[in-house]
Amino acid sequence: MAIVLKRILSLLLALVLAASLAACSSGDNGSGEAASDNKHELYIRDDFSDEVSARFLSTQSDDEETVNAEFVADGDGYKTFKCSADASKYDRVVITSNGNDSIELAFNEYVSGWHISPYGAEPFVYDREEPETHEIFTKEFKYDDPAGDFVKKVYVWTPSDYDAKSKEKYSVIYMTDGQNLFDRTATSYGSWGVCESVEAYMSLGGRKTIVVGIDDSTVNRDSELTPNIGKATDSGYDNGTGKEFSKFVVNKVMPFVNKNYNVYTDSAHTAICGSSSGGIESFFIGIDNNEKFGFIGALSPAFGLFEDEDWIKYLMNKDFTKNAPYIYIYCGIANDLESVLYPAAKAMPDNIKKARDSKSAVGTGIPDKNIVFRAYDEGMHNEAYWRAVFPEVLSFIETSK
Repeated sequence: MAIVLKRILSLLLALVLAASLAACSSGDNGSGEAASDNKHELYIRDDFSDEVSARFLSTQSDDEETVNAEFVADGDGYKTFKCSADASKYDRVVITSNGNDSIELAFNEYVSGWHISPYGAEPFVYDREEPETHEIFTKEFKYDDPAGDFVKKVYVWTPSDYDAKSKEKYSVIYMTDGQNLFDRTATSYGSWGVCESVEAYMSLGGRKTIVVGIDDSTVNRDSELTPNIGKATDSGYDNGTGKEFSKFVVNKVMPFVNKNYNVYTDSAHTAICGSSSGGIESFFIGIDNNEKFGFIGALSPAFGLFEDEDWIKYLMNKDFTKNAPYIYIYCGIANDLESVLYPAAKAMPDNIKKARDSKSAVGTGIPDKNIVFRAYDEGMHNEAYWRAVFPEVLSFIETSK
């Protein structure tokens, strides 16, 4: 009997030990809550303050956490601080320095740091000198448009470690409004900070990437970045020439890039992204050529130029059987223009689902898991906010692969 009891006690102890080990491996901290193993360090450069804090937020919950940043080192006219938070729990951060709050900025495992200066928040890669000289090749293409012939500039940015002969090829992100992507002095709000964001993304494990920015024609931007899928809700955008712009990207720009750069040419490694009119046009190009693009980023898109019914009809006539792109949609809420764009941007995921579920759909639609909508409560319609969001675009590009 004693031997039996001893065996039972041994078995119970083994079960308790196994449960304890399981709790540890799952991250249970003993309080019934899972301890995080997703802590990600965020570096902050600041031109003025001796004390910096970061308030981490989530677009998916009301959770938030404020952390005092630790001083790291003095730089050339700035100080560097660091802090950390759970990147699986939070996706936004507001940085407080010198008593002032930054706008909401993207926070995820592919964000290295934010530099707070009089010009706003700029992305940067920790442990690299700033500013960097970026390699940007510029090529001019003849662009035939119904409004006339233009010479359109295309900018090709390659990262500092770009290797034309590497066996591992590079992914490509095609972007509209190329003139606003790289040069910090491009607008009063600066650029999108694309170079710095992609460099940080790659340094933290993201796929090797080049970026191709396509200039707008300025005088004809509203037309060339507006697809003609129905009668526009604003007559000033009727008969848009977005179809011609799409052909220019697919038939001229992409073949040039595929021939002259060490890049993948499949849809899984090819993305297209833009904002405002560039957002609606990027969406159109990606949907119309879904065999070529695996990811679409539509920021502050002007979807409201067409009724929901027009979008549903357009989408249900597209077949995504062979390739259903991953779609990221962002819009601000509070700003005057963003608040006008917001309802249609928020409605697009539902329009995509309605098109997919329609009995008249020509083929397989886009699954729910491929559709993401995000909003900034105080988002404004400018480069400062698109710059703040772009690292999130990159994180979803990585997720979509």
